Amino acid sequence: MIEYIKGRLAEASPGKAILDIGGIGITLQMPPAEGDLARLVGQEVTIYTRLLIREDEIYLYGFRAAEERKLFNLILGVSGFGPRLALSLLGLFTVSQLYVAVLEENVAQLTRAHGIGRKAAQRLILELKEKLPKTITAEELAGIPAGLTGTSVYNDLTEALIALGYSGAEAASAVSSVLENNDQASREDLLKLALKKMSGNI
Repeated sequence: MIEYIKGRLAEASPGKAILDIGGIGITLQMPPAEGDLARLVGQEVTIYTRLLIREDEIYLYGFRAAEERKLFNLILGVSGFGPRLALSLLGLFTVSQLYVAVLEENVAQLTRAHGIGRKAAQRLILELKEKLPKTITAEELAGIPAGLTGTSVYNDLTEALIALGYSGAEAASAVSSVLENNDQASREDLLKLALKKMSGNI
């Protein structure tokens, strides 16, 4: 498997990018939301990849972050889900948003993705609910910048909320949001903010 490709971004559009590597243009299929990659045309970028060979065709899929590729691979393991549906989901949701939607069994949210009906959403939930917490790490889920708050803080806050009776999905969502906007706050203040968010006061 090709782990990643680094090269000059020659072209970019929703769902597609072309990297120039030593004068060779490599086409990558990407989530539709990666269209903002167009701002980086002409610059050197690193794209995490997944190579798939189907019959007589070779497809190279690209992602801006390793955790996106990890989730893409997990979705491909769900019966009835191929690359098109996986990209559709990743084009609409961030890793943490999809994580929370699956753990909360939010069928309505998942069916917002193009091509995902109610039955497909239910199947995705059934097959991913147990795998996600074991595969996506706390740091990947929270998207916490290294050196600011750290994974241990995320874990401590999440466990504290779970101990108070909240579900893992609710706790993960609240803590991720609080850490993103208050990375300099103390643990005590972060816990208070998370509790306020859970109660709907912020």
